[in-house]
Amino acid sequence: MIDISIIPSCRVSKNTNPEVRVYSDDNLKLFVKILKDKERISEFVVDVNKGFNRFYLNFNNQYGKFIIYFDFFKNPNEIFFSKNYEYEVINSDVKSTTLIDGCWIDIYHWSEEEGRWFNEDLKRLDDEDWKQIVYDMNNVGIKNIIIQNVFYCNEYAGRHSMTVENYKGLSFYPSKIYPKRFPIKAEDPIEAILSSADKLGVKVFVGVGLFAWFDFSQESLKWHKIITEELWNLYGHHSSLYGWYISEEMFGSLYYEYPYLSPESYKDIIRFFYEYKEFVQRLTPTKPIALAPNNIRFHEFLKEWKEILNNVDILIPFGFARDPEHLNIKEINQLCNETNTHFWVDMEMFAWPLDNGLIPKDPEELMKEIRMYDDVEQIYGYQYIGIMNSPNFKYSLGGEKTRILYNKYYEYYKNIMKKSNIDIT
Repeated sequence: MIDISIIPSCRVSKNTNPEVRVYSDDNLKLFVKILKDKERISEFVVDVNKGFNRFYLNFNNQYGKFIIYFDFFKNPNEIFFSKNYEYEVINSDVKSTTLIDGCWIDIYHWSEEEGRWFNEDLKRLDDEDWKQIVYDMNNVGIKNIIIQNVFYCNEYAGRHSMTVENYKGLSFYPSKIYPKRFPIKAEDPIEAILSSADKLGVKVFVGVGLFAWFDFSQESLKWHKIITEELWNLYGHHSSLYGWYISEEMFGSLYYEYPYLSPESYKDIIRFFYEYKEFVQRLTPTKPIALAPNNIRFHEFLKEWKEILNNVDILIPFGFARDPEHLNIKEINQLCNETNTHFWVDMEMFAWPLDNGLIPKDPEELMKEIRMYDDVEQIYGYQYIGIMNSPNFKYSLGGEKTRILYNKYYEYYKNIMKKSNIDIT
């Protein structure tokens, strides 16, 4: 068995070296070639040991479109396994690509108040509509998707009595474990998203959740394991299934300001990710695990977060633009370097404060905010659904402002790609 993943999945700044993860059942030689316009710009050999391996790619400060070839050999004369990837390097002078590299999508938004402008439309979408949404996202260069959650369950840690046996959530996909479905028209939006993403080279984090918000108890861990396994059995054949996103989220201050659990309950989060990562590495050895906490007071609890991040592959905090005078990007970046965790950002694309539900930020404000995150590896937006929408899509999903933002961002994206000599037609 050989399993391979590149982090980030398909695009970086010329100032970022992506990580390659390889799992092998045997000791092998790996020959890596990087080509640009059919010209070889780099080649090297990696000794792949039995088990988990990692190394980093270097594009020699070049930018544009590349093809990366991975050829595995058991003996010098015979290729044992081969795989290649198309990859983009952006002509950016900073660590970030200065693009929206990925976006969350809701199958249905958890809050009727927040989702007032698009939830009713979401109920009407069929499988073909979900496929079209992936095409529309790809058209503006959003090459990565995080499905927010695959179950609807608005319970909270410390305020429910659910177990694996009496879990009350409703599924967005044909689960055999919990067959009660949330009332949407789509038969299997997860399959639709992944099948569309396969064709486009888009990568998808599947949101394993929701058991209950902020819940990292032993019961939640058991639930996440059985659901991850079911999702892998159903959708693991898709090349677009890239990683596992834990939907429960968390406060930057952990449970220190949460009245329903003791501060010491943060140790449950440490245990959760230690055991979940061990489980995932047996099931999908190189696929990353991602978590999105808010950034508020995060830097005050670096010791606790360090223990958690030892088993989180990608940290995607949100909330920075709510208080731009007190950014803690530097502190979080330093901690992620210590734990070998990729630091991305969850950029809130909706207007703040939330006094009128989720509506798009002003396009100019959003483009300006992108540059707040120059020192972050990837920028992911929350969210595409209800905030951006193609003018050609048959449902409004948030109204005219979403279409304006889509068009404005498309022009911004085209300019960045032109500077990078990447043709997007």
